Amino acid sequence: MPIYDIRIKQLFERPKADHSFWTALAAALRVDNGAFHDQLVHLRDQAGIGEDIGVLRVFDVVAWMHQGRQGQVATS
Repeated sequence: MPIYDIRIKQLFERPKADHSFWTALAAALRVDNGAFHDQLVHLRDQAGIGEDIGVLRVFDVVAWMHQGRQGQVATS
């Protein structure tokens, strides 16, 4: 299961009381015949990590690192 913390909330501009993140993520992975899912698989392949690393973990790492690089982590 991906980490869902303040970094991810901020990156995806989610509301403070968020009850639909997982539903939205599941929908995003299915839209356009799974294009986003396929892109995550491609990133995993490019990184040279095995199929034992799921696409949700790939999403998690990419999103968390991107937000960290932005230096926009809120304190509240």
